[in-house]
Amino acid sequence: GLLISELTMRGVLRTNGKLLAIVQAPDNKTYTVHPGDALYDGTVKVVANDAVIFLQRVDDPLSPVKQREIRKTLRTTEENR
Repeated sequence: GLLISELTMRGVLRTNGKLLAIVQAPDNKTYTVHPGDALYDGTVKVVANDAVIFLQRVDDPLSPVKQREIRKTLRTTEENR
């Protein structure tokens, strides 16, 4: 499975009116993910024009929070400099 913390967002596709995110794993393989897709430690919640939001499971038994939102965005031109 893919860990959310290891994914890098590479792009967004629009097909049939729906948005899909292109993400890259540490092994340099790319994957397309849809809202609702399950990953190793969470799910894809939303794919937007410039970001993807994941719901990550928190496996710490002492934590009162059982899920957290992780937002991964596309890099802007200023960040690439």
